[in-house]
Order: sequence, then structure tokens, then C-alpha cells
Amino acid sequence: MRATLALLLLLANPAAAAVSLTLSSASVPNSGDDATVCVALATGGEDVAGTQNDLVWDGRCATLPDGDRCYAAGTHGKGLQGMLLGNRDFTYRGLILSLTDVDPIDDGVLYCCSFIVEADPGQCCAVKIVGAEASDPRGHALGVTGTSGKLCVAADPNATPASTRTPTPTQCAGCVGSSGDGCHITGPSPAAGAGWPLAGAAALALLRRRRFRSPR
Repeated sequence: MRATLALLLLLANPAAAAVSLTLSSASVPNSGDDATVCVALATGGEDVAGTQNDLVWDGRCATLPDGDRCYAAGTHGKGLQGMLLGNRDFTYRGLILSLTDVDPIDDGVLYCCSFIVEADPGQCCAVKIVGAEASDPRGHALGVTGTSGKLCVAADPNATPASTRTPTPTQCAGCVGSSGDGCHITGPSPAAGAGWPLAGAAALALLRRRRFRSPR
């Protein structure tokens, strides 16, 4: 009984993740241009007969007008069953499978999608792989990880760079004062320059008078 229960748990739970799905990144010259990104499979030595994953993105910086902009690619020879999910915002679900061909898929590209990139110049937005799944030829679930990609728009070469203000020093040699615009470097103050010699002469005269004062 225990052995049967252990076998059922093993078949119900996917193995530790060895399979991975990775989405490529793309950059376009101008906002509004098309960019193609592709989902690639790395089997990690597992026999993978089919995969499924969702692509999720920020609708403020990219658009996938319809599911026909995604297509099977690579050399696996299996079809892509894909659709935009109407009950989720900006989500495409792609399944690579064949009901007649359960042969293992080699490492490589599975399918690609052509997005309209609407990010601001110099900006990027993520397209995430979520809910990644895979099965072997016997229909057993395999552990899968997913790596997201990015869609970017090149920076505008004619944009005026933001000015950089040189920091104003708060201390410097020779400062006699400071204000909101930093310290002021000046020569010695006339009053201070005259005061120090006079004070020194007076001290010297007082010392001499004490030194040569006649004893009482």
C-alpha cells in the first residue's frame, strides 16, 4: 500500500526543474516598430514531448494585436496552439504539441511572436514567461523554469542631454566666509592685516618693561 502511494505521488508531482524556457530580447529604433522575440527550449537532458507557457507583458509599452502574430519556429516540426487570453490582461498562451508526434524535442527555438513596441525612447519593458510546463512522451509532467526577455526602444540620438551641474565646494583653502553659493576666496582683510603687527608690538613692549623693571 505504501509503495503504491509513493508511486502515485511521484507521477503526480513534476520532477525537479531541469527543463527551461527562455524568451529572447529585442530592440527597435523607434517607438511603434515591430520586434520579434522567441521562446527557446533547453531540455537539460530530459525527453520533452510538449511545452506550455504564458507570455505576460505591460500593455502600456507593448502590444500583441492578435494571436496570429505568433508562429511555430525551429526544427521540432510540431504545431503551435496559441491564443490571447481574454480573461487576463496582456497574456498570450502558447502550447507546442502534436497528438500524432510524441518524439522528444531537441534544444532550440519553439515559437516566436511579433510585438509592437511602444516604450519611450531609451526605455525597455519586460515580457515574462509564467506558468511554464512540459511533459515527456508518456505524459508525465517535468519541472520547468522560465526566463523572461525585454522589448526596448533605442535612445533618441537628437535628444538634448540633461545638464549636469558641477557641485559647489563647501570648504576650500583660503576661505574667509561661506554662503549659499560656496566660499569666497580673498586676500587678507585689511583690518586683520593691520591688527596683528600692532598687537605683537604691544606685547613685546610690555614684556620688555617687565623684564627691565627696577626691583623695589
